[in-house]
Amino acid sequence: MEKPIDFDLIRNARFPEGALGTQMIEGMNRSHARLTEWGFSHISEFGQTVLDVGCGGGAALKKLAERFPNAQLFGCDVSPLAIQSAEELNAENVSAGKMSFHCGGVSELPFPNGFFDSVFSVESLYFWPDPEKDLAEILRVLKPGGRFMTVLEMVGGSMSERHAEIARRLEMFCPAPEELRELLTRSGFSVTALTHDTQNGWLCGVGKKRA
Repeated sequence: MEKPIDFDLIRNARFPEGALGTQMIEGMNRSHARLTEWGFSHISEFGQTVLDVGCGGGAALKKLAERFPNAQLFGCDVSPLAIQSAEELNAENVSAGKMSFHCGGVSELPFPNGFFDSVFSVESLYFWPDPEKDLAEILRVLKPGGRFMTVLEMVGGSMSERHAEIARRLEMFCPAPEELRELLTRSGFSVTALTHDTQNGWLCGVGKKRA
């Protein structure tokens, strides 16, 4: 029998803070590992400048730094606690100047036009204020030909009752596969990959900025 949903804890997925926020960050770092690897498999080359939007505790960037040690990696998150956790987890790379973190949301990214080779997001699209406008902001900071990848495990139209209840209570945006395709297209991307792993319930979308 499944445990009852702890909504006091789950609410911290949107904005981790306090002791429950720390617990949520640690849990997400663990539980998102396989999903993150699967998402990364959809991009063969990330390039030299990479941004993680909604970086949480920084585990995805740590994994990417191991794979691409010469890349310049950046993370942003609205939660100061998440940024602190990410900096602590990646202290060596931060000290070496290979990685930096910024507290802020996706709607106004503190980077110049055409700065990144690639941008990715693991399990954060749910909480963006205005997904279409926010994707256009990501498009702005990407170089021509740059790619954006998002990966989700709560997919519209195919969620369990438990996930559906969480999505309803937290007012999460959980697109179905074709809805994600249309969203990326409306925001100005050319969709290069859209994969729905129905066995695991995962969805990955990749969009390319036109050259």
